[in-house]
Amino acid sequence: MKEARTTRISEQWSRREFIQAGALLSTVIASPRAVSAKHIPSHMLPAAFYRRLRGPIVSIPTPFRKDFQLDPEGLKNIIELGLRNGVTIFDLTAGDSQYAYLSYEEVKELGRLTTADVGSRGMTIIGTNGWWLERTVEFAKYAESIGAAALQVLKPSGADDVDLVDYYRQVARSTSLPIVLHGNFPTPVLARLAEIQSIVALKEDVSLAYYINGIIRFGRRINCFSGGGLDWFLVGQPYGATAYFDSYATFAPEITLRFWRAVQTADYATEVDIVEQYDHPFIQNFSASFWRATLEYFGVALRYLRPPQHSYTDAEMAEVKRFYDKLGVFPKRHLF
Repeated sequence: MKEARTTRISEQWSRREFIQAGALLSTVIASPRAVSAKHIPSHMLPAAFYRRLRGPIVSIPTPFRKDFQLDPEGLKNIIELGLRNGVTIFDLTAGDSQYAYLSYEEVKELGRLTTADVGSRGMTIIGTNGWWLERTVEFAKYAESIGAAALQVLKPSGADDVDLVDYYRQVARSTSLPIVLHGNFPTPVLARLAEIQSIVALKEDVSLAYYINGIIRFGRRINCFSGGGLDWFLVGQPYGATAYFDSYATFAPEITLRFWRAVQTADYATEVDIVEQYDHPFIQNFSASFWRATLEYFGVALRYLRPPQHSYTDAEMAEVKRFYDKLGVFPKRHLF
């Protein structure tokens, strides 16, 4: 496997480009804030993406205007807030990014806006929905055409194990993008999928036991990163976990920075303190509505979600303020 991967790198990149990529990866691992726009290639090989997948990830909570249309300004604010605070990985995923409430063309537009806003300052992972093969292949080609760093492919329902592996194999053949798995895959199926060279990551979406098993069994081949709360990453870190979703990066990045610094210095006591004091209360109170209300309270984006989802009332917004006052987390002026 290692020899095959090295051969493919030599076929696609010159020696000079390979050396430059190695230097970039060393810089990113040492300090994500040190990476400037001119350093990050618009496309990278799967092995490079695997190694670049480090630190906090913003799972994009698609923002809407009061008229329930996509809110490009709010989206840009979410991305800029992350980038200005050293967060360089952004993920459009079927759940947080509200694919169930978007048309296919809106999903494509959301991907276009996100990759354009992030540009070469970071990496955009663009997720699929549970589409049939032809649409997923079409979307994979689209994601590559707009400069995505990777394609996150949601496990489709209804396929047996053999057809599922074939589905991913055909998607992989349709694009040069690195592929991120998303869904619940039995261990034997994961072992088969790991044979597909461009599959190099897995977004955990099942259970803590599934996450840890994935790292232990496949971590050297597939970069397993955690969704949800920071506590899962805290548990996975000693096993080799390197990346994680961080909701605070979308509104209070000072918490994100404190946690990431603690990770870089192996300061587990500080990590635990941040989980207990900030992240656990947020996760316990979490809903899509609460997250959007939080974004409005912190001046990032508006509170609205498409019906029948609930958008917070003014009275509920007052409760949001009381929640964060109790945590000691306050909106900052002049964020943008």
